[in-house]
Formats: sequence, C-alpha cells, structure tokens
Amino acid sequence: MINITSLHKSYQMGKNSLHVLKGIDFKVEEGELVAIMGSSG
Repeated sequence: MINITSLHKSYQMGKNSLHVLKGIDFKVEEGELVAIMGSSG
C-alpha cells in the first residue's frame, strides 16, 4: 500500500508559479493502478 498525504506540485512559469496539485490525499492498495491526468490528458 502507498499512502500519500498533502501532496503539492507546482511549476515555475517565469516569475510566477503554476500550482497543479494542492494538498491531495490518497491511498493506493495492492493491485490498484492510479494515474493523475490534467485536462490535456
């Protein structure tokens, strides 16, 4: 099992930051497959 708590991810865009994940919590049980996808796929 994998347990993720308060996952954050951002990208620098020049002087600004683009926050793409904000405090995500999730658990992946044995045998499960998980994908995180944005609007562009």
